[in-house]
Amino acid sequence: MASTAESINPMDGLWSLLAYMLRKLRQQHRQSQADVGRLVAADHKTVSNWEAGRNHPPVEALRVLDLEWKAGGLLEALRHYAKTMQAPAQFLAFVEYESLADVIRMNGVAFVPGLLQTPEYAREAFTLAGEPDIEDQVRLRMERQAVLTRADPPYVSILLSEIALTVIPPTLLPGQIARLTEVAELPNVTLRLVSADVGLQVGLGGAFHIFTTPEREVGFVETPARGRLVTEVEDLRKLTVAFDRTSGRALSPEVTRTRLREIMEAHQ
Repeated sequence: MASTAESINPMDGLWSLLAYMLRKLRQQHRQSQADVGRLVAADHKTVSNWEAGRNHPPVEALRVLDLEWKAGGLLEALRHYAKTMQAPAQFLAFVEYESLADVIRMNGVAFVPGLLQTPEYAREAFTLAGEPDIEDQVRLRMERQAVLTRADPPYVSILLSEIALTVIPPTLLPGQIARLTEVAELPNVTLRLVSADVGLQVGLGGAFHIFTTPEREVGFVETPARGRLVTEVEDLRKLTVAFDRTSGRALSPEVTRTRLREIMEAHQ
């Protein structure tokens, strides 16, 4: 029997999950298959085949829909990992929560968080990690950064260890400091450096994010193996306490901006 959109089981694999999410997001935005077709220059039968998993949508169409539906690059990421036979479900959930959150709290230690990276920094980080398709990865990361400046942006509170700045290659440092300064000026962002002079503090235990959505709160702890979601109440409490204690050791937003200017001037 031919597959239909209604029969798609998102648990069957990433291609099935992509088809399922296409239909779900279209319905959430109250659009018809013909509406979607007009957006991506396809007829409604083609869109129907995508949603039923009979054909795979091209990446160009998914980029348009990611922007139209403010999906934070989720659809393109699903296609990328389905095509390359990788299944980082934790990371895909991370991207979705990042795009849905009303409040984002992040603690960065050795690396500048992805939402704050320049393309050059991201490219270096992906190269060091041995990631495939580096240019696609960089482009997806840059597209995710639109969450900071969209029409209804989340409030973002960032704690960044100054250690992360000391290991940036000199050729990348000016551009990355300029990017941090730019983000720090956004009205919905609070960026605070944690000086290396503070010494040992709980925030050095590892990088993590806390996402607050209208429905729930989740955490994401970064690891070399793509990280893991944190949903247990007790573990979320530990992340919140770690964030608050690190915040108490951080520089003020004003002093942080001054410190960024000093670092920039020192490398001119």
